[in-house]
Amino acid sequence: MAAPLIPLAPDRLQRSVWVVIEPRDFVTARRMTTPVRVTLDGVTARAIAGLSGVYGFTDLDVAAGLYTARVEPASAQRQAYFDGERSFVLATVPVPNQPLNRNFVTVDLLPRPGYPFGELATLARGRLVRASDAAPVANARIVLLVNATATLRGRTDERGEFVVPFLPSPPENTAAAGLKTFQFQLRFEIDGQPPFVIPQDTVKEGTTRSLGDVSFPGI
Repeated sequence: MAAPLIPLAPDRLQRSVWVVIEPRDFVTARRMTTPVRVTLDGVTARAIAGLSGVYGFTDLDVAAGLYTARVEPASAQRQAYFDGERSFVLATVPVPNQPLNRNFVTVDLLPRPGYPFGELATLARGRLVRASDAAPVANARIVLLVNATATLRGRTDERGEFVVPFLPSPPENTAAAGLKTFQFQLRFEIDGQPPFVIPQDTVKEGTTRSLGDVSFPGI
C-alpha cells in the first residue's frame, strides 16, 4: 500500500522564499522576448522560466539580506545587449497568513552599439578613450543629462564604443511643430576616477549624433 501523503506543516510554508526576476529591454521598456540566463549571487538554485517572460526562484532556503540578480543575454543577442544586474534586499515571509512576498525585481539590459534601433531613433554614438594614450575605456557608465534630468542610459563596450538612446518625445499638438532638437550632455563614470562631463551638444530628433573619440581626462 502506498504511503499516505503528508501535508506540509504551516511553518514550512512560512519559510518559503521566492524571487521573481523580470529581464527588460531598456530601450523598449518591455520584457525580453528572447531567452536569457538569470542567476542570483550566492544562490545555487536555478531559475524557472515562465511563459510570461519572468524567471522565478522558488522555495529558497536563504536568509533575508542584500542579493544581486544577474541577467545574461543568450549568445545570439550578446551583440545587442550588455549583461544586466540589480541589487535588492530580499524579504522572507515573517508573518503567518500574509501574502507571499515574491521579491519582484526588474533588471534592465542596456543596449550595446550593435542594438537594432529603429530608423527614427535619436542616438548619440562615440568611443571613450584614455586621454594619455587613446586606448579604449571599457565598462564606463554613461549618464544622459537632458533638461537637468540625469538618467543612466549607456555603457562602453570592450572597444570603448557606446550608444546612448534618447527617450521619444511626446508629439506636439500644433501643425507647425517639427522635429525637436535635444540639448544634452553625457557624463562618463569610471570607478576610482572623478566623473567627466562633455560640453553641451545637440541632436535632432530621429537622427544620430556622432561624437567620435571622447577623451577621458586624468587617465
